[in-house]
Amino acid sequence: MSRIRVTLAAALVGIAALTSCSSSGDKPTSASGGPGGGKPATSPAPKPITKNLAQADLTQALLGNGETLSGWTLHGSKSVTDGQYCDARGNDSPPKGWIRGSDSSYEYNGSTNNMAFVHICLFDTPEDAHSTYMRWKGTEPSKELAPKRPVGDESTMVINPGLSEDSVYGFSRSGRINIRVKIDGGNGGDPSGAQAMLTATLKRLQQLQDGEPASVTATEELATARK
Repeated sequence: MSRIRVTLAAALVGIAALTSCSSSGDKPTSASGGPGGGKPATSPAPKPITKNLAQADLTQALLGNGETLSGWTLHGSKSVTDGQYCDARGNDSPPKGWIRGSDSSYEYNGSTNNMAFVHICLFDTPEDAHSTYMRWKGTEPSKELAPKRPVGDESTMVINPGLSEDSVYGFSRSGRINIRVKIDGGNGGDPSGAQAMLTATLKRLQQLQDGEPASVTATEELATARK
């Protein structure tokens, strides 16, 4: 009987050792961050926009009154975007792969002296979206600034593009979707507001893609970024 107990105890010890190896050795822990350690594990990247979202989804993703930055309100109503406005300025036809788009404009404290704009454009493929994204952000790399936190698969902030002053533009691509945010005047080169609008718009699209209502706001994103 004592021999059986010894054998059983040894077997249990072996099983415990195997379990420990399989649970801690197959995947790196958050402390090590991978082979060699040194970096904490990062959270999974947000899902890119891959669905053929309807026009109503694009419109709902646009920020409304009470959802955008403090002091900003819709100027008019949200609009359906014609194809040429989803390409770089000066082009008269829709870019390759364009499906549909939606846009909105905002005034500051009831005045149109300072305006903000958001465009959302859906494409057939991520490659089509990327091609237009590269044209959107322009050809002034000296004015480009990487966002503090990436927005989607590709994102760029451009400070005072062209001959503008105190303006910030934000560009993002997530899968098949491009988003463009422009805040003209009154920024002093501060990109935080434009990035909050850009991030909130993408997160709203992600919510809609998952079958949820669009509820993320730019004020929430700005508060989070400043923590």
